[in-house]
Amino acid sequence: MKQKRDRYEMHKYWGKKPSSDLGILIQKYSHEGDTVLDPFSGYGVFCCEAYLLNRNVISNDLNPVASFLNDQLLEKEVNLDLLQKQWKKILVEFKPFVEKWFEWKVDGTSVQLSSILRDKNDIPIKAKYKFNGNRKATEIEIDSVSANKFIQFEKSHTIEDWYPTTPLVENSRISAKKGMRVSDLFTKRTLSCHAKLLSLIEKHSSGNEKDLFKVAFTANLANCSRLVPPIKSRGDMAPGAWMTGFYTGETYLENNVLQYFENRLNKVIKGKKDFLSYFGTSDELDLNPIEYNNTFRTIKQDAKNLDVESESIDYIFTDPPYGDAVPYFEQSAIWNSWLKLTPDYKNEVVLKR
Repeated sequence: MKQKRDRYEMHKYWGKKPSSDLGILIQKYSHEGDTVLDPFSGYGVFCCEAYLLNRNVISNDLNPVASFLNDQLLEKEVNLDLLQKQWKKILVEFKPFVEKWFEWKVDGTSVQLSSILRDKNDIPIKAKYKFNGNRKATEIEIDSVSANKFIQFEKSHTIEDWYPTTPLVENSRISAKKGMRVSDLFTKRTLSCHAKLLSLIEKHSSGNEKDLFKVAFTANLANCSRLVPPIKSRGDMAPGAWMTGFYTGETYLENNVLQYFENRLNKVIKGKKDFLSYFGTSDELDLNPIEYNNTFRTIKQDAKNLDVESESIDYIFTDPPYGDAVPYFEQSAIWNSWLKLTPDYKNEVVLKR
């Protein structure tokens, strides 16, 4: 059995606790119909498990992207068929836009690059592509002439869609240097593609479906940023994963925004189906005998001063953030900025050892 259910794989927010262990705690220390509180909810695993066990849930996190993710995780009123119809409309406009950016000629034939290895000066060195449905990617070297054309194509384009230029909080431990902005975490190529994708989501979607698109969108940002290192022990183009901080190494992988976003969107749809199956509102068979009559409430407040009625909580699950050790707020800038959300840094709880 997987430690993490599909519903907890929709986004890459950090610090997710084992859902099975949380379920044991919830059943041990509360009953159906009780009200439970998580004052530092993060992605929302505890809140979701409590909600699925028919508890009334209050989810709090001062980080706005965490509250956003909690809302999307626990929302039942979402139409996945409509979401997929909207994606088809978005794809009609987005696919040709991305193809212009990632097109490459191999022996006179056009292919779509899936990944480009670039050095710290953004010079392309190698690339990978798949052709004619082959499962295995082909790797190619990029000579200096081709590299120059690649860079000139990038420089000659103007990004017409909105993108965030939010300053990063200077912090050497997460490689956020003075003067750095969120937009600096992307190449012009991936920045342009992300900006176009977000504009098309705004154009063709609305309501809860649009918010679910934005879960996939933010989950994909780091995948297609300058923060993806190669695992050199496995090869120059073996993809690693963004973990923490904003460090760009000697080389990094620039990934195809469309190809990676489609993978993230599939994970979001799969995760949402997993959640909805508990209520008999997805294509999956409802095997859950619980008759739900509970509620959930999401708030974004200082945990020291919550707007919660006295003696109204039956069980509090408290797992404070790592604070100064792992600066979640500062690292969440890559997500909050694209969602136009502003963290309350002033009241952030920081626990120092």
